[in-house]
Amino acid sequence: MKRRQFITHSLLAAGGFCLLPKAYAATSHPEMVILRGGSPAEMLDLGLEALGDLDRFIQPGQKILVKPTLQWNQSPESGLNTNPKLLATLVRRCYEAGSRGVFLVDQTEDKWTQCYKNSGIERAVKDAGAKILPGNKDFLYKSVNIPNAQSMQHPKLHEVLQEVDLIINVPAVQIRPDNQYFGAFRNLEGLIWQESGNQSMAPQQLLDFLHYKKPSLNIMDACRVATPTGLKDYKSLIISTDIVSAESSAAQRLGINPESLPYLALAEQAGLGKTKLAQEQIRSIVLKNTKQ
Repeated sequence: MKRRQFITHSLLAAGGFCLLPKAYAATSHPEMVILRGGSPAEMLDLGLEALGDLDRFIQPGQKILVKPTLQWNQSPESGLNTNPKLLATLVRRCYEAGSRGVFLVDQTEDKWTQCYKNSGIERAVKDAGAKILPGNKDFLYKSVNIPNAQSMQHPKLHEVLQEVDLIINVPAVQIRPDNQYFGAFRNLEGLIWQESGNQSMAPQQLLDFLHYKKPSLNIMDACRVATPTGLKDYKSLIISTDIVSAESSAAQRLGINPESLPYLALAEQAGLGKTKLAQEQIRSIVLKNTKQ
C-alpha cells in the first residue's frame, strides 16, 4: 500500500478525514500544496504524496541539506524554531527516497549548543539518521563566486553547500518582535557568513544567493507561529517547489501583504519564481478530527 493510501486509511480509522479537491487524483503534480488542521508529521506526508513524493526531487545517492530555523535557545513549543517532529519525518523520507546523506545547519542567535539541544531538533534528526553541523564559526564558511550576482559576488557560504546536491528549505515562519516577517528567504541567511553578525540582508543579496543554489523544495512550518502578541496556532504547512509562491502564501496566512516584502517582486522579475501560481498548480488539503 502506498503511503498516501496508508495515511488516508489511518486517518479514517482514527475518525479523521481529508477534504481534497477532485483534481487530487489527477496524474499531474501541483507545484504547491497547502495543508491545515493536522500534526506537522502527517501534514508533511500528505503534502509530499500530493507533490509526487520526494522521488520527484531526490535522485538515489544524493546528499541533502535540510535548512531549518534553529536560532534560539527555546523549546519546541515556542514556535521560534522549526518543529523537530517535522524535521525528523523529513529526514526519514529523504533516506527512503534514496539519499545517502542528510545534513542540517544554522547560525544561532543564542549559544549554538543550547539551541541545538533545547529546541529538540538535534536529538530528533540524529535519531532519524541525519548529521547536524555547527554554523557559528568563521572557518566553516568558504568564499564562493556567484557569476550572476549583483550585490554579493563573493560571499562566504557554509562549506556543506559544496558537498550537498540540493537544499530543502524548512523555515519556522514568524513575525519577529520588530514586526518583521521571517520566512523562506530570510531562513537562507543562516548559510551566509556575515562579519557583523546575523543581521537582515538586503533584498538583492537574498536573490544573489538563489542564483548560487535555489532550494528544490520549500516547506513552510506555520503550525505554531511566534508573533509579537504571542503564540498562534495556525496548524498549517505550505509545501512548494517555488520559493516565491511559498513565501507569498505563508505571508498571507499570517496576515502579511506579500507586496510589503520587496524581495518577492524582485525575485519574480528575476525569474526565480511567481508570487501567484495558477489555481490548477495548487492543492489544498484540510485534515479534521486528527490528534495533534
